[in-house]
Amino acid sequence: MDDIETLMERAASLEVSGAAARKAGEETAADGFFRGALEFAVKAVDQSAAGGSLHVRLNVLRATARLSLDCGEVVEARRLIDEASDIEGFRDQRDEWAELRDPSSWPDGWLIAAVRRDPPDASALDALVDRYWKTLFGRCLLLTAHHEKANDLAQDAWYRVLRARHALKPGGNFPAYLTTVATNLWRDTQRFARRAGPMAEHRMSSLDAPVLGDEGETIVLADGLPDLNSRDSDEQKLLAIDIDRALEGLEPRLRDVLLARFITGESAAEIGRRYGRTEQTVTGWIREAIRQMKLHLEEPAQVAGGGELV
Repeated sequence: MDDIETLMERAASLEVSGAAARKAGEETAADGFFRGALEFAVKAVDQSAAGGSLHVRLNVLRATARLSLDCGEVVEARRLIDEASDIEGFRDQRDEWAELRDPSSWPDGWLIAAVRRDPPDASALDALVDRYWKTLFGRCLLLTAHHEKANDLAQDAWYRVLRARHALKPGGNFPAYLTTVATNLWRDTQRFARRAGPMAEHRMSSLDAPVLGDEGETIVLADGLPDLNSRDSDEQKLLAIDIDRALEGLEPRLRDVLLARFITGESAAEIGRRYGRTEQTVTGWIREAIRQMKLHLEEPAQVAGGGELV
């Protein structure tokens, strides 16, 4: 029978292979490696219960709990944590166990592995939603320019993600995937209707992000827009409406790239990869969107009856 140290060495070796496979996007292979590692670790747990120091037993339990979470086996991880909590010396290591106890502190990989299970772990799903709901909703609000429609779009995006959860990759870029799902859903709606509504004012600070022009000049969208904070409340409301209308006036592609660059924070290269275009092409789109926004904002506002606001 292998001793505890040998079993944990084998588990560690398989864990390294699993991490490498997961990083490469080979989730089937990664899952196999992690489950193999977990089998060795569970045997080490049994061995440590029969003999060995309490310190060794706690270390083995913690390593096995981590491997359980790598596999999405949340129930098993909690059982191991509960078992460890009854061992003398656990309190001295409580900070080391804190991450394992609290789903909100788990890395995305653990949460996604738990959500992929049937049924998905509720606490892991709640933690994942809490972590990315605000970002997703902000993105949806900027895409739809309407609070209720943004909420619907965000919920639809999560529904799509849950429906396809078995294909999620714990080692992938989940926030980017979630944003892509929402963006694609929004693009689909453009075939049926154009969305309108108030723009989230608290997101305007992101307009300070610069983009490089063809001749090396720096373009900052905020430089072309009036400062809402420098005006009284009535002017702020009118200007916010005018900015909304300027965004509505952009064709969907220009609006998407503008929001992606200055609000979501994607680089021109990242946007280009999504559209299958070069970084220079995307930069040209951004400059054109900024130009159209400025032209709209520089035009005199019209009141009902054809008169101009003075």
